[in-house]
Amino acid sequence: MTSLPLRSIFCCLALAFAIAPATAHADTAEPGRAAPRGRPCCALSPDMPIHLGATHVPVVIAGVISTSGVGRHSYAVDGELTENNGFLYTRRGGFVDLGHTRDYADIAAYLATRLRPLLARGAGTIDLGPKGAERIVRVLRAVPAEDVARTSDLIAIRVTFHLSVWAELVQYYGLTKFRAAEEIYSSFTPDDLYSNLLGAHLGVAALESALPYDHAMDLALSTTFERLGAVSQAETRRTLDQLAGRWWSPKHAWPSYQIAIRRSYVMGPKVPPTLAPADVIATEGDPVVLTVPQTDDQGIPLPEYYALAIEPHAHELIRFPREEMGKPLGEPDLPRLTDEVRRAIEAGIPNPPPERLEAGIHGSVAHYVTGIRLLELSGLGGVQGSGEGNVRGMGGGGLELVRGDTRGGDFGVLKIDVMHAPERGLMAGFTFFQSDALWFCHDPETRELRPPLVSLLGPCAPGEWFGLGGAIGEAILDGGTGRAALRPIRLAGVLNPLGNGQSASYDAVRLLLHLGGALEHIWSEDREGRTIPRTGGSLSFLVRSPSRQVELRGATGYRLDPAKPRDGVFESDVRLSYNFVVGRSQVAGRPGELVPFGLGSVGLRGSYSYWARPQNAFPELAAPFVSVDQPGTWQLLLTATLGLQKLTF
Repeated sequence: MTSLPLRSIFCCLALAFAIAPATAHADTAEPGRAAPRGRPCCALSPDMPIHLGATHVPVVIAGVISTSGVGRHSYAVDGELTENNGFLYTRRGGFVDLGHTRDYADIAAYLATRLRPLLARGAGTIDLGPKGAERIVRVLRAVPAEDVARTSDLIAIRVTFHLSVWAELVQYYGLTKFRAAEEIYSSFTPDDLYSNLLGAHLGVAALESALPYDHAMDLALSTTFERLGAVSQAETRRTLDQLAGRWWSPKHAWPSYQIAIRRSYVMGPKVPPTLAPADVIATEGDPVVLTVPQTDDQGIPLPEYYALAIEPHAHELIRFPREEMGKPLGEPDLPRLTDEVRRAIEAGIPNPPPERLEAGIHGSVAHYVTGIRLLELSGLGGVQGSGEGNVRGMGGGGLELVRGDTRGGDFGVLKIDVMHAPERGLMAGFTFFQSDALWFCHDPETRELRPPLVSLLGPCAPGEWFGLGGAIGEAILDGGTGRAALRPIRLAGVLNPLGNGQSASYDAVRLLLHLGGALEHIWSEDREGRTIPRTGGSLSFLVRSPSRQVELRGATGYRLDPAKPRDGVFESDVRLSYNFVVGRSQVAGRPGELVPFGLGSVGLRGSYSYWARPQNAFPELAAPFVSVDQPGTWQLLLTATLGLQKLTF
């Protein structure tokens, strides 16, 4: 095996620095002037599908990159615009998570800069901010002036690596930004510690160069990937595909802790790469082993110069060992804690993060019906009757940016409709946000109450019976009559007699009672503008077959103007639909399993509404083609929808 100490990186970079163009881009921030930023993490898989509890999300995060597409390193906050992070495979260094490598490069460079004045005087502290703990570096003794820079670099690499070990530990312990996204799936995966230590070495090497830090990092990454034998993006993807079921599980979506199968816990002083088996991809040359600095150039143990203090926030870490609570931790404790986590994971994770069962089998209609769809196209057309023998044809279509149907409720965001009816001409409709019901959420462990919509982030205990429904920003304009209707807000309390909100049975059967009100504005050429408050209630139901392919839903309700009770409206609506998936593609690691391009439906819809004052018609439950001249309108329509189920970033 080949070792890769700090000095060898300097040598590898020297030639690149010597021939670097003089027009290297200027940095907007340098280590030491500001604390480094963080970068998002990912799971070790070629693509990362996402679930929110049982809800399928039609977004896939592509995890594989190429050496030619890594972008420009940025210590400053604009890195999201210049960097391209993800995984690539190297024949001598295994998988490298570039996001981790960049993160810990910046941390090491920051620490080296901050340590120099403190080591020169032999005292001082560096507060590294919270990450499941208070993390503080305390300088204990001075370093001779001629050794300050070199010793600062070595300590920075060592501390940065141990900080990265703590970061892996708290991922297991349960540190998370929200409860449904615990990061056990990313704790101690084969790429982690190696990528972290590699970044620490590269960050210090870039700091010591004569070039601006960001540009030095670009050259350092390029040189290192060449030395490690980085393969193409296609070969990295093929390697990950071959490791499906061995290193990672394709049967689970983010953030399931079961994504990770293979893990690596080696903490040094030498950290070898975890290489893929020879039957998957061949190696070229000896593996490159990284070193965790132990002593300075005079042989003095580095821990004599500093101490890393870790004071855990036990309240943030649901799996933090009870016997460790209240105790200050340091570097000597990390190997013991890591071994305890290793044994716990290998034995089966105790107290795993709560996960609602996924809706149906991957690839089936049931799996996608309970989910979120993007850019959903809809169309409807048929006949309408109002008055005596007055039957006319009409039709239209719409586009909705986001449509969700989940155990936490349903919602639609930004819908535009274009329709035509002989009586009203070309009609344009708009809805900013709409929901039949969004349920409150009780955390299954803490019993903390979370509001609707936020509850989609879960986890939630089953059995919710109260929620909210309504809409914001509904409008429709009739081109033929010039009539315009605006409903700025509609709000209702929703009661669930079945008590199955946030439950698996909510996928198949629903019975909902809505009580609420709305504010409407109507303008027309022959009448002045008028503002109409509406209050009332409705009853709705949904029944789906076990396969979720066939569904029947309906609603009926009555609303009135409380100031003019005779200005009332009765509406009813029934829909029978058949759901199906469209355009399937093969899933890596799962022979015979296909992922659809979209979810479609075709159906039949019937509506009837009666308006005491049809000039004020603005349907809430019925289909949109109601008459504005006749009080009663029936509609019989064919419907179709198609929403995207896979969008890769």
